[in-house]
Amino acid sequence: MNKIGSQILNIVSDTNDKFNIFSKEDKAVFAISGGKDSLSLLTLLQSHFKEIKCLHVRISPTSDISFIEFASNFHKIDIVESDILTEARNSKKNPCFICSRRRNQKIFEYAQSQGIKKVVFAHNREDVIETLLMNMLYSRKISTMMPKQVLFAGKIEVLRPFYEVPEILLYNYSKDIPSISKSCEFDGNTKRQYIKDLVNQIAQEHPKINIKDNIYNSILALDKDFIPKL
Repeated sequence: MNKIGSQILNIVSDTNDKFNIFSKEDKAVFAISGGKDSLSLLTLLQSHFKEIKCLHVRISPTSDISFIEFASNFHKIDIVESDILTEARNSKKNPCFICSRRRNQKIFEYAQSQGIKKVVFAHNREDVIETLLMNMLYSRKISTMMPKQVLFAGKIEVLRPFYEVPEILLYNYSKDIPSISKSCEFDGNTKRQYIKDLVNQIAQEHPKINIKDNIYNSILALDKDFIPKL
């Protein structure tokens, strides 16, 4: 393991101590999108669980799965075929919302079919920040991803070990990892990408301020005395 990998694991350990996300006795399904974050999750954390299953939900019959050969060096990857991309494209709703919801549905169904209730995603600190801002701007609420989230009356638990890991660390760690090619026409033209670009622009314009840390830490420092109560 390289130095950056060790740095990521140190952050994961600190985050786990803080939020009690997972333990070595856990059985879990790893959601493997094929992107660099999820493949980093596989290479760094697959030995930190008692037992894991790995699942890739293919969003269309033609989407790239060339990463499977690399990923299979670490663990067998099960593949669920779908045509979610066509469904999202034809929907009147936000296509990214439809795609995410349908992929998660298939991941949760797979987990239940395996008798496993813990599902591990590779969302990083920037994902948390962007979700907060997206919900404020587009959904009129203050909320974001949770490091550990219980769903469906306890039937599913979503775990996010990379919750406090900066995206740049995962990018640098995974430079030699062959991730999936972009197979969605909406990639790079989404609300999330707009928010990501906006945050990066603000950070570049204010180099003496750690903008991303400030936004993230604001989640943990909600001043209820200055939040109206209805």
